[in-house]
Amino acid sequence: MDTQQTKSSNVEVTSPALCTVKIIGVAIVALAGVGILGFLGGMALEENDGFCASCHTVPETTYVDRANAATLNTGAPVADLASSHFHLAVTKGNTTNCISCHRGSASLPDRSQAFLLGAKDTLTFVSGKADPTIEKTAIMQPALVNTACIGCHEQTLLTVRGNATHFHNWLPATQQLIAQGKQLITTFGRGRMRSGISTQLTCTDCHLAHKTVDATDPLAPKLKFVDKATTQKACDKCHADAGERPQTLQRLLNGEF
Repeated sequence: MDTQQTKSSNVEVTSPALCTVKIIGVAIVALAGVGILGFLGGMALEENDGFCASCHTVPETTYVDRANAATLNTGAPVADLASSHFHLAVTKGNTTNCISCHRGSASLPDRSQAFLLGAKDTLTFVSGKADPTIEKTAIMQPALVNTACIGCHEQTLLTVRGNATHFHNWLPATQQLIAQGKQLITTFGRGRMRSGISTQLTCTDCHLAHKTVDATDPLAPKLKFVDKATTQKACDKCHADAGERPQTLQRLLNGEF
Protein backbone atom coordinates (compact mmCIF):
# COMPACT_ATOMS: atom_id res chain seq x y z
CA MET A 1 0.00 0.00 0.00
CA ASP A 2 2.80 2.42 0.90
CA THR A 3 4.58 1.65 -2.34
CA GLN A 4 1.48 2.40 -4.39
CA GLN A 5 0.98 5.67 -2.56
CA THR A 6 4.59 6.64 -3.23
CA LYS A 7 4.23 5.92 -6.95
CA SER A 8 1.02 7.90 -7.09
CA SER A 9 2.63 10.87 -5.41
CA ASN A 10 5.42 10.94 -8.03
CA VAL A 11 2.98 11.31 -10.93
CA GLU A 12 3.05 14.88 -12.29
CA VAL A 13 -0.43 16.25 -12.66
CA THR A 14 -0.81 18.85 -15.46
CA SER A 15 -3.64 21.30 -15.15
CA PRO A 16 -6.04 21.82 -18.08
CA ALA A 17 -5.01 25.48 -18.25
CA LEU A 18 -1.32 24.57 -18.67
CA CYS A 19 -2.19 22.09 -21.40
CA THR A 20 -4.10 24.78 -23.24
CA VAL A 21 -1.15 27.19 -23.02
CA LYS A 22 1.20 24.54 -24.41
CA ILE A 23 -1.13 23.74 -27.28
CA ILE A 24 -1.48 27.42 -28.14
CA GLY A 25 2.32 27.84 -27.99
CA VAL A 26 2.90 24.92 -30.36
CA ALA A 27 0.25 26.28 -32.71
CA ILE A 28 1.87 29.73 -32.75
CA VAL A 29 5.30 28.25 -33.50
CA ALA A 30 3.81 26.10 -36.26
CA LEU A 31 1.99 29.05 -37.82
CA ALA A 32 5.15 31.16 -37.62
CA GLY A 33 7.09 28.40 -39.35
CA VAL A 34 4.50 28.13 -42.09
CA GLY A 35 4.50 31.91 -42.47
CA ILE A 36 8.29 32.07 -42.78
CA LEU A 37 8.35 29.26 -45.32
CA GLY A 38 5.53 30.92 -47.26
CA PHE A 39 7.37 34.25 -47.23
CA LEU A 40 10.64 32.70 -48.45
CA GLY A 41 8.76 30.70 -51.06
CA GLY A 42 6.93 33.83 -52.20
CA MET A 43 10.20 35.75 -52.57
CA ALA A 44 11.63 32.94 -54.68
CA LEU A 45 8.54 32.90 -56.91
CA GLU A 46 8.70 36.68 -57.33
CA GLU A 47 11.98 36.23 -59.19
CA ASN A 48 9.97 34.68 -62.03
CA ASP A 49 8.19 37.27 -64.18
CA GLY A 50 5.78 34.61 -65.42
CA PHE A 51 4.60 33.94 -61.88
CA CYS A 52 4.07 37.64 -61.17
CA ALA A 53 2.24 38.15 -64.45
CA SER A 54 -0.09 35.22 -63.74
CA CYS A 55 -1.80 37.23 -60.97
CA HIS A 56 -1.98 40.49 -62.90
CA THR A 57 -4.36 41.90 -65.45
CA VAL A 58 -4.15 44.96 -67.69
CA PRO A 59 -2.11 47.14 -67.45
CA GLU A 60 0.62 44.94 -65.94
CA THR A 61 0.25 42.29 -68.61
CA THR A 62 0.87 45.01 -71.19
CA TYR A 63 4.10 45.96 -69.43
CA VAL A 64 5.24 42.33 -69.42
CA ASP A 65 4.46 42.01 -73.14
CA ARG A 66 6.52 45.13 -73.84
CA ALA A 67 9.44 43.73 -71.83
CA ASN A 68 9.25 40.40 -73.62
CA ALA A 69 9.19 42.13 -77.01
CA ALA A 70 12.28 44.16 -76.07
CA THR A 71 14.02 40.97 -74.96
CA LEU A 72 13.10 38.77 -77.93
CA ASN A 73 13.60 41.38 -80.65
CA THR A 74 16.42 43.73 -79.76
CA GLY A 75 16.09 45.46 -83.12
CA ALA A 76 12.52 46.60 -82.54
CA PRO A 77 11.66 50.02 -81.08
CA VAL A 78 11.49 50.06 -77.28
CA ALA A 79 8.23 51.40 -75.88
CA ASP A 80 9.12 52.56 -72.37
CA LEU A 81 11.83 52.87 -69.76
CA ALA A 82 11.13 49.50 -68.13
CA SER A 83 11.37 47.71 -71.47
CA SER A 84 14.64 49.49 -72.19
CA HIS A 85 16.12 47.89 -69.06
CA PHE A 86 15.26 44.44 -70.42
CA HIS A 87 16.58 45.43 -73.86
CA LEU A 88 19.86 46.75 -72.43
CA ALA A 89 20.34 43.68 -70.26
CA VAL A 90 20.03 41.36 -73.25
CA THR A 91 22.43 43.40 -75.39
CA LYS A 92 24.99 43.14 -72.58
CA GLY A 93 24.47 39.41 -72.17
CA ASN A 94 22.67 39.78 -68.85
CA THR A 95 19.15 39.22 -67.61
CA THR A 96 16.78 41.24 -65.45
CA ASN A 97 13.27 40.85 -64.10
CA CYS A 98 10.36 42.91 -62.81
CA ILE A 99 11.16 42.40 -59.13
CA SER A 100 14.59 44.00 -59.64
CA CYS A 101 12.87 47.39 -59.63
CA HIS A 102 10.03 46.54 -57.27
CA ARG A 103 11.90 45.12 -54.27
CA GLY A 104 13.77 48.25 -53.22
CA SER A 105 17.16 47.46 -51.74
CA ALA A 106 16.28 43.74 -51.41
CA SER A 107 16.60 44.14 -47.64
CA LEU A 108 14.17 42.23 -45.43
CA PRO A 109 11.97 45.29 -44.71
CA ASP A 110 11.82 46.20 -48.41
CA ARG A 111 11.15 42.63 -49.52
CA SER A 112 8.42 42.37 -46.87
CA GLN A 113 6.81 45.53 -48.20
CA ALA A 114 7.05 44.21 -51.76
CA PHE A 115 5.54 40.90 -50.63
CA LEU A 116 2.59 42.71 -49.05
CA LEU A 117 2.15 44.72 -52.22
CA GLY A 118 2.10 41.46 -54.17
CA ALA A 119 -0.57 40.12 -51.83
CA LYS A 120 -2.64 43.25 -52.47
CA ASP A 121 -2.23 42.78 -56.21
CA THR A 122 -3.44 39.19 -55.84
CA LEU A 123 -6.59 40.39 -54.07
CA THR A 124 -7.12 42.92 -56.85
CA PHE A 125 -6.79 40.12 -59.41
CA VAL A 126 -9.23 37.88 -57.56
CA SER A 127 -11.78 40.66 -57.07
CA GLY A 128 -11.51 41.71 -60.72
CA LYS A 129 -11.37 45.39 -59.76
CA ALA A 130 -8.07 46.38 -61.35
CA ASP A 131 -7.64 49.80 -62.93
CA PRO A 132 -7.12 49.05 -66.65
CA THR A 133 -5.51 52.43 -67.40
CA ILE A 134 -2.24 51.61 -69.15
CA GLU A 135 -0.49 54.99 -69.18
CA LYS A 136 -0.35 55.45 -65.42
CA THR A 137 1.66 58.26 -63.85
CA ALA A 138 1.09 57.31 -60.19
CA ILE A 139 3.22 54.66 -58.49
CA MET A 140 1.84 52.43 -55.74
CA GLN A 141 5.06 52.22 -53.71
CA PRO A 142 7.43 54.94 -55.01
CA ALA A 143 9.88 54.47 -52.13
CA LEU A 144 10.68 50.91 -53.22
CA VAL A 145 11.20 51.90 -56.85
CA ASN A 146 13.34 54.92 -56.00
CA THR A 147 15.53 52.85 -53.69
CA ALA A 148 16.07 50.36 -56.51
CA CYS A 149 16.93 53.21 -58.91
CA ILE A 150 19.55 54.59 -56.56
CA GLY A 151 21.02 51.14 -55.95
CA CYS A 152 21.77 50.68 -59.67
CA HIS A 153 22.39 54.30 -60.69
CA GLU A 154 24.42 55.63 -57.79
CA GLN A 155 27.27 56.56 -60.13
CA THR A 156 24.89 58.57 -62.32
CA LEU A 157 23.79 60.65 -59.34
CA LEU A 158 27.36 61.31 -58.24
CA THR A 159 28.78 62.19 -61.66
CA VAL A 160 29.19 65.96 -62.03
CA ARG A 161 29.32 67.58 -65.45
CA GLY A 162 28.40 71.10 -64.55
CA ASN A 163 24.87 72.24 -65.35
CA ALA A 164 24.39 69.23 -67.64
CA THR A 165 23.86 66.97 -64.62
CA HIS A 166 22.61 69.40 -61.98
CA PHE A 167 19.16 67.75 -61.93
CA HIS A 168 20.82 64.57 -60.64
CA ASN A 169 23.50 66.16 -58.48
CA TRP A 170 21.04 68.27 -56.47
CA LEU A 171 18.59 65.51 -55.65
CA PRO A 172 18.14 64.69 -51.94
CA ALA A 173 19.20 61.13 -52.79
CA THR A 174 22.58 62.44 -53.99
CA GLN A 175 23.00 64.53 -50.87
CA GLN A 176 22.32 61.43 -48.77
CA LEU A 177 24.98 59.48 -50.67
CA ILE A 178 27.48 62.27 -50.02
CA ALA A 179 26.52 62.29 -46.33
CA GLN A 180 27.29 58.56 -46.28
CA GLY A 181 30.83 59.30 -47.44
CA LYS A 182 30.39 58.76 -51.19
CA GLN A 183 32.66 60.85 -53.40
CA LEU A 184 31.54 62.98 -56.33
CA ILE A 185 32.80 61.95 -59.75
CA THR A 186 33.78 64.94 -61.86
CA THR A 187 34.33 64.29 -65.56
CA PHE A 188 34.31 67.74 -67.13
CA GLY A 189 32.69 71.08 -66.66
CA ARG A 190 32.33 73.06 -63.48
CA GLY A 191 31.11 71.01 -60.54
CA ARG A 192 28.34 73.34 -59.50
CA MET A 193 26.93 71.77 -56.35
CA ARG A 194 24.40 73.26 -53.99
CA SER A 195 23.45 72.22 -50.49
CA GLY A 196 20.49 73.06 -48.35
CA ILE A 197 17.90 72.79 -51.13
CA SER A 198 14.62 71.74 -49.54
CA THR A 199 13.20 69.98 -52.59
CA GLN A 200 11.88 66.46 -52.06
CA LEU A 201 12.12 65.33 -55.67
CA THR A 202 12.89 61.70 -56.39
CA CYS A 203 13.83 59.66 -59.45
CA THR A 204 10.22 58.83 -60.27
CA ASP A 205 9.25 62.50 -60.45
CA CYS A 206 10.91 62.49 -63.89
CA HIS A 207 11.34 58.84 -64.84
CA LEU A 208 8.11 56.88 -65.32
CA ALA A 209 9.01 53.27 -66.04
CA HIS A 210 5.84 52.22 -67.86
CA LYS A 211 4.87 55.46 -69.59
CA THR A 212 5.40 55.38 -73.35
CA VAL A 213 7.16 58.30 -75.00
CA ASP A 214 6.66 59.92 -78.37
CA ALA A 215 9.35 58.37 -80.58
CA THR A 216 8.67 61.00 -83.28
CA ASP A 217 9.69 63.85 -80.97
CA PRO A 218 12.97 65.37 -82.24
CA LEU A 219 14.16 65.50 -78.64
CA ALA A 220 13.38 61.81 -78.01
CA PRO A 221 17.04 60.68 -78.19
CA LYS A 222 17.97 63.26 -75.53
CA LEU A 223 14.90 62.60 -73.38
CA LYS A 224 15.83 58.94 -72.87
CA PHE A 225 12.29 57.85 -71.95
CA VAL A 226 11.61 60.89 -69.79
CA ASP A 227 8.04 62.15 -70.03
CA LYS A 228 8.24 65.84 -70.88
CA ALA A 229 5.08 67.00 -69.13
CA THR A 230 5.90 65.22 -65.89
CA THR A 231 9.53 66.30 -65.92
CA GLN A 232 8.70 69.95 -66.59
CA LYS A 233 6.60 69.95 -63.43
CA ALA A 234 9.60 68.54 -61.54
CA CYS A 235 11.86 71.24 -63.01
CA ASP A 236 9.43 73.95 -61.95
CA LYS A 237 9.16 72.60 -58.42
CA CYS A 238 12.90 72.15 -57.93
CA HIS A 239 13.74 75.62 -59.27
CA ALA A 240 11.08 77.16 -57.06
CA ASP A 241 12.42 75.29 -54.00
CA ALA A 242 15.98 76.38 -54.81
CA GLY A 243 15.03 79.99 -55.51
CA GLU A 244 16.34 79.70 -59.08
CA ARG A 245 14.83 81.26 -62.19
CA PRO A 246 12.44 79.03 -64.16
CA GLN A 247 13.91 76.63 -66.68
CA THR A 248 12.19 74.79 -69.50
CA LEU A 249 13.09 71.21 -70.27
CA GLN A 250 13.59 72.02 -73.95
CA ARG A 251 16.09 74.77 -73.19
CA LEU A 252 17.93 72.44 -70.85
CA LEU A 253 18.14 69.67 -73.46
CA ASN A 254 19.40 72.19 -76.00
CA GLY A 255 22.17 73.24 -73.62
CA GLU A 256 20.66 76.64 -72.87
CA PHE A 257 21.17 77.39 -69.17
